[in-house]
Amino acid sequence: MTLNKKFLAVIAFLISNIIFIPACAFAAAWVNFPAEWDVGQAFAISITSTVDYSNPVVTWMNRTINLSVEQGGAGKISYGLLGSDVRNVKPGNYKILFEFTQNKKKYKASGTIKLRPKEYPQENLTVSPKMVNPPKKELARIREESKLMANALRTMTTSRKWTTPPNPPLTNIYLTSHYGKQRVYNGVPRSGHNGADIRAANGTKVRAPFAGTVVLTGFFYYTGGAVFIDSGNGVITAFYHLSQINVKKGDRITKGQVVALSGSTGRVTGPHLHYSLILGGQFVDPIPLLSTSIHEMLKQGTQSQVSGL
Repeated sequence: MTLNKKFLAVIAFLISNIIFIPACAFAAAWVNFPAEWDVGQAFAISITSTVDYSNPVVTWMNRTINLSVEQGGAGKISYGLLGSDVRNVKPGNYKILFEFTQNKKKYKASGTIKLRPKEYPQENLTVSPKMVNPPKKELARIREESKLMANALRTMTTSRKWTTPPNPPLTNIYLTSHYGKQRVYNGVPRSGHNGADIRAANGTKVRAPFAGTVVLTGFFYYTGGAVFIDSGNGVITAFYHLSQINVKKGDRITKGQVVALSGSTGRVTGPHLHYSLILGGQFVDPIPLLSTSIHEMLKQGTQSQVSGL
């Protein structure tokens, strides 16, 4: 065999062996989450892989959140927004668990996030006495409305409709009451504020921060006119004290769409918009997210490779 023929034979052997190396041998996957974060604040997580995977979920604060699989990162990626509710979550260490299926095998990766204490101020408010101690005739209504809202907040859809940063719900954002403030109504202490109050005259247009689907609307005892929008992966936004609601349950909403007009209905001291952001069932501060993106938030996390791939 001539030198050229020997050379060609060697090349052919190498090429044939490379071709038949299983693609899964090159698979690698990572998870990204912060080592520590402030109580009440939203944070970002992700799963990234060089090859396709399915059924990604993350479990946080006893809630399992479905994630989408998209093109991006090292090949495929799943994004998530999570957080903790200042009303009922204490500073400390909390477990986070990632799960997904790849090449017919289920993978798990777990870690711990240290939630740091964050100080939120107190706020004294004067409202109608019936909004602190409701008449007995209203108690059944209040219980039923609480069930409706709790059911809406349990909504869990997989398709990611949210993109960051959100569209501001109002053209001008001037806070009259920050998230996390402990409310004292007529001298009676109540739990921390689970949203942000934004200055708005009656009839101001309220726009959806994310695309999504309306899961609940109505005029309720405490919240007055309210709209809840599901944007997938456990991301839900809510508006309270509305004077007019322009959408109904089941409507598909585009980012920036006018969904209502602000007002002064429910338990209020004056006209304004209450804006809540709920992530995996946890009410978090919605304002910081208005000025950042999922990609910037992920830079503050730590990436770890999932073993066994």
